[in-house]
Amino acid sequence: MHMLLVVLFVASRYIYGKTVNRLNQCIYWVSSIFIMLSMSAMIIILSVMNGFESELKKNLLYLIPHVVVTSTQGYINSKNIPDFLSLPAIKNNITYIKPLIFSDIILQSSKSISLGMMFGVDPNHFEPLFDYLIHHNVSQLISGKYYIIIGSALAQKLSVNIHDQIRLTVPSIHYNTPIGCFPIQRLFTILDIYHSSNDEIDSCQVLVHKNDAAVLLNYPPQNITGWRIWIDEPFKVSKLEQWQCPKDWIWTDWRKYKGSLFQAIKMEKNVMFFLFILMIVTVSGNIIAFLVLLITEKHKEIAILQTYGFNRLQIVILLIIQGVSSGVLGIICGVGLGVCLAKKLNQILFLLNIFSENLYFPIEIPFIQIFNISLMICGFIVLIILYPAWYISSIYPAQVLRHGQ
Repeated sequence: MHMLLVVLFVASRYIYGKTVNRLNQCIYWVSSIFIMLSMSAMIIILSVMNGFESELKKNLLYLIPHVVVTSTQGYINSKNIPDFLSLPAIKNNITYIKPLIFSDIILQSSKSISLGMMFGVDPNHFEPLFDYLIHHNVSQLISGKYYIIIGSALAQKLSVNIHDQIRLTVPSIHYNTPIGCFPIQRLFTILDIYHSSNDEIDSCQVLVHKNDAAVLLNYPPQNITGWRIWIDEPFKVSKLEQWQCPKDWIWTDWRKYKGSLFQAIKMEKNVMFFLFILMIVTVSGNIIAFLVLLITEKHKEIAILQTYGFNRLQIVILLIIQGVSSGVLGIICGVGLGVCLAKKLNQILFLLNIFSENLYFPIEIPFIQIFNISLMICGFIVLIILYPAWYISSIYPAQVLRHGQ
């Protein structure tokens, strides 16, 4: 313990002592500052990208079913719930499971036409889009009235409003007439409009009563298309998929429709992380330069320390402390600066007049990632310092002092 304190004291004198060469001190502080700036930039970027991912998960994945289980025959009795959904590995992860009737449709008003997807729902069951209704008329969604709830973007596209009528056409189902086959269609009255702030959903999803949807699709009584499921952790849906469906069932999860978006965000995060790691690795070269200059300048002093009883391990520890101190100082300051800037990023951008008050970056600071990255960088710095420290400690002090090298 006493010897360790001596090593720490000597290391601090080699870094901050008055006899230390100014060039060495300059290199030491420059490397610390650049590591600090790199860490700060990485924390800000990761916080913004984590925030975007979290917002998408909350606002997008919450509004769509995480899993849809359907029958290969097209419809199934609502009481015939698949047995594999009762398995503990799946059941324990399910938040909601509700019957669903859905189909691709064509919507037509007097002024425009658009494609969409019809969801037949029960107004008494959980439906996330009900929270975004403008007039909250869900209690009036009654079977047999043929009411419909559409998104604000779709209403704008069709130039319709509440109480207007639109025609729903199901192109996949036809009925025969004396003059040929025609797709099934029916007029629906707009009961309410939802606004979820997600244009992709607002422009395509429409809600009707499940009984009206079953009549439109010619389903037998009490039959549905399948079950829609919300799970606790949507990003872990691949683990549930390992429990394969029987042959009569089809498992479809959110990754089929939105997986590419989250994969793109994940790839961008990995690329940014890799670029910042390269920056830190490059800056770490300054630490090697600092050590080389220090060893060159203090060659004789190190040899004298060896004659005073410093063994090889203590010399290695002495040099590692000097090199790592620069990186640790930069990491600590960088983490503090990065977290503070990330928390106040929107206010800073507004003050700098970069963004208006209505625009903001969602921020989610990844403390666990920051801790892991800091440990990884510290480990890397130790590794790059280890060889020159081990090399200089292997030189015999008598040889250095005799020849003045």
